[in-house]
Amino acid sequence: MQLVEPEELRGALLAWFDRCRRDLPWRRTEDPYEILVAEIMLQQTRSEVVATRYEGFLERFPGVDALAEAPVESVESAWSGLGYYRRARNLHRTARILAARGRLPASAAEWAELPGIGAYTSALLASRCSGESAPVLDGNVERVLSRFLASTEPPRRAAPRRRLLATAARLLDPSRPGDSNQALMEVGSLVCRRGRPDCGVCPLAPGCRAFRSPGLDPRALPVAAPRRPREVRHCFTAVVHRGAELLLHRRPGDADWLAGRWHLPTVELASGEESSRAAEVLGREFGGCWECDERAVLVRHAVTYRDFLVRAAVARWRPGRPAAGRSSLAWFGHREIDELPTSSLLRKTLDSVGVHCADPPIHSGP
Repeated sequence: MQLVEPEELRGALLAWFDRCRRDLPWRRTEDPYEILVAEIMLQQTRSEVVATRYEGFLERFPGVDALAEAPVESVESAWSGLGYYRRARNLHRTARILAARGRLPASAAEWAELPGIGAYTSALLASRCSGESAPVLDGNVERVLSRFLASTEPPRRAAPRRRLLATAARLLDPSRPGDSNQALMEVGSLVCRRGRPDCGVCPLAPGCRAFRSPGLDPRALPVAAPRRPREVRHCFTAVVHRGAELLLHRRPGDADWLAGRWHLPTVELASGEESSRAAEVLGREFGGCWECDERAVLVRHAVTYRDFLVRAAVARWRPGRPAAGRSSLAWFGHREIDELPTSSLLRKTLDSVGVHCADPPIHSGP
């Protein structure tokens, strides 16, 4: 079995990319700032979702200086719908650093020094913005190259990862490294898919060991690492509203979920702990006096490896004793809430409890 070497496939990979790539808005620009915004958005959000927010974000913050000068709250508001708001705060911090420096990074190593930019994003930015031959490994590229090498080890272990990076580097055309990286990712998105690889049209097929090895099914690769056990968290959420306003709490920026976002006042309870204790815990965490309806509903919510079991109920709150924790409660109307950084769990909870911002008062606070 004679396999074509990776260097010999560079031209075929780029020719396929030029012919078959999707027309995405961030591929129509060579502006480093616009590329930076896109790549941060794409870190943990599907491209079709990013496409609905990307151009609007750039209209609101058309350059590094505009983003750096904006309040972080307005950046988070423009980020709404993309999730993982820590990315928005990191992008804002990065813009301030770049505005102060007055120049963009010149290498992957310099990009990696900025907040929220790791090995993958720094390599992609360097290859696209300054022509550095820096190979990338995302989930799509890991799958493509694991099959290309017929690797039988989980791709995120150190040794196989080094081999994948070395192969990715051999596939980079030094005259178009950014396009080469994007081409590999596009092959993973459109051709070398997880359950349905279309090997007959793949530009890498002449050198792919999984495709050209009799008896080896490409769908069996890459080998999965053992799954992280799921973590179950038990919470209680109080829904307090007065007319068209809801009482919300801004979660700390260092919280391990919903960090920096506005949400209904929520406390964690131990597994099996009675909801009757919720008022006491709410008072300790947020201050004031709380009365919670006994008719709580269960809301299930999953975030990566965590499963949240949230008991939610309509409640009454009165200002009173100070909070022991970091409390930031405020009233917001439904139009204001639309402009806040929130999460899908907020709407899910309100729908489950049957409370809407425009309802007449039910258990309202002062």
